[in-house]
Amino acid sequence: MGEVGYEVVEGVAHVTLDRPDKRNAMDLEVFAQLAECAARIQAEDSVGAVVVAGRGGPFSAGLDLAALGGLLSAGGGDGDGRAQGSGPALDPELVARLQATFTAYEELNVPVLAAIEGHCLGGGIQLAAACHLRAVAPTAAMAVLESRGGLVPDLGGTHRLPRLIGPGRTTELAMTARVFDAEEALRIGFAELTLPAEATQDAAHEHAARWAAGPGSVRRIPRLVRENLGRDRTAALGAEIAAQVAAVSGPDVTEALTAHLEGRAPRFVGR
Repeated sequence: MGEVGYEVVEGVAHVTLDRPDKRNAMDLEVFAQLAECAARIQAEDSVGAVVVAGRGGPFSAGLDLAALGGLLSAGGGDGDGRAQGSGPALDPELVARLQATFTAYEELNVPVLAAIEGHCLGGGIQLAAACHLRAVAPTAAMAVLESRGGLVPDLGGTHRLPRLIGPGRTTELAMTARVFDAEEALRIGFAELTLPAEATQDAAHEHAARWAAGPGSVRRIPRLVRENLGRDRTAALGAEIAAQVAAVSGPDVTEALTAHLEGRAPRFVGR
């Protein structure tokens, strides 16, 4: 596809930012191709998990500065909350489309893992936050970088990061724009899994391949957890019942019981 690679191996869709000369910084074409990959995954029943990564080391250095210039138009505000004569103006509709690209990964019906090596900055950390899980290699270096340029995180960071690491820690990281490492990412709850320094992406694939080969319940869990964050207890418990009814009515629960009785490994179909 050019700036974003796409490959399905053992039921795992690998979506790879492929601009190593730019530290996998994201321009508008990257966003367009990321959206196309998400649509392909949603349409392919054979995909049971996703790995989002960067080629050649860095996960992503964030938004390409040249692309950032393209988001701004000359002149001041026009009465919609932008101050007159205050400098460049931002196109809200364009930013909303960029936000929707990351949201598309959060909304996928299969587990999505961000495999983080090297720099994961600005827009990169916001893409990682939109994934269901994050795994960090020893080289990972993350930062909510926007305030260094006088900006706020506007690609979902202030919505998703507080749900991962809490509002206070999000506020501190966003205001200071400091870099934190893999050890801290695990300690504060930004990341859940570790990756080795060598064969890093192979290890990420192994995690995802296990999920892809798992029962349909594995695919239902990320959405159930995410959506139950916004429900009251009664609605959340009802959603658990509905998900369990769907799981029991599918073939994988029967296969699990049969395999146990026959003393063999189950052969799940992911439904």
